[in-house]
Amino acid sequence: MNPTTLSTTRPTNHQRRLKATVKRLVIELGYLEHCLSEGRQDAHLETAAISLDTAIDCLNEHLMP
Repeated sequence: MNPTTLSTTRPTNHQRRLKATVKRLVIELGYLEHCLSEGRQDAHLETAAISLDTAIDCLNEHLMP
């Protein structure tokens, strides 16, 4: 097996870190959105949800081929 085939079938450290980061962001955003849907009107929660949503959008743009 040549090295290029091996590298394309296994995720790189960078790809694994990105995947873990995106997963964490999505979980946190879901939690914040759940808190807001229950009626918790906290400016900090709203700001955090918007910031996480923006971070996810930025990562998606970065990951686009």
